[in-house]
Amino acid sequence: MRSEKEKLRSANVTIEECQDKIRCLTQQRDYARTHQKIVEIPVEKPVLYKKCEACDRTAYQNAKARYETQKEQLAGQYKAKTVMFQTTLFLLAWYSLTTTLFQAVQSDVFLSDCKSFFHDAASFIQTFIGWTIDAGQSVAQISTKIPNEIIAGIIYWLLMILVVGICVAGTGILAILIEIKVIELYKKNCWDVITLLMILTSAAVIIYFGEVIKKALSINLLFFWLILQGIYLTIRRYISQDTD
Repeated sequence: MRSEKEKLRSANVTIEECQDKIRCLTQQRDYARTHQKIVEIPVEKPVLYKKCEACDRTAYQNAKARYETQKEQLAGQYKAKTVMFQTTLFLLAWYSLTTTLFQAVQSDVFLSDCKSFFHDAASFIQTFIGWTIDAGQSVAQISTKIPNEIIAGIIYWLLMILVVGICVAGTGILAILIEIKVIELYKKNCWDVITLLMILTSAAVIIYFGEVIKKALSINLLFFWLILQGIYLTIRRYISQDTD
């Protein structure tokens, strides 16, 4: 019994000593917090751009000046070569075009086909206008059911003008839209030197070998040239779609 009491007493003493130490340490901590002094020590942080402004930049300025000079020289040389290339290309195209046209003027077969082509085109336009007038007259016959001759005549001409105007305007708009579409396709897919060479080459072949082509194919040479351009445009568009 005595040993157990002594153990309890010694344990209590140890706990009290620990509590006293904790209390003392807590007081010291609170005292340090309330009585400490904050001292600010200036620390210089390295800033790169300030150092760069302060350093000697003559080497950089010299290198930059040499770069700008070389850049201007190369730009001038590139511009001069571009102008020379475009001028040479224009002269070659002009020479090829003039020689081809002179040969076309001397070719009786090609000239006759050109005349027949434009004659057929004019005949088609004339026939189309005749069809349009006939359609307008057919529609305008509705006015014959009106008993008043003056009103019937006015309505007759109004209907005829309306039908003919709609047909002619619709056909003209359709032709303009097709032309714009073809020009857009040329600019998008064929606006390059290859197209120019193809146009001149195909024209030269048709003009120089017109008689041979007419013997092999009973076709108008100018119409055949237009067919070749359509085939070429289709192929170039197909190739551009595959590359995209």
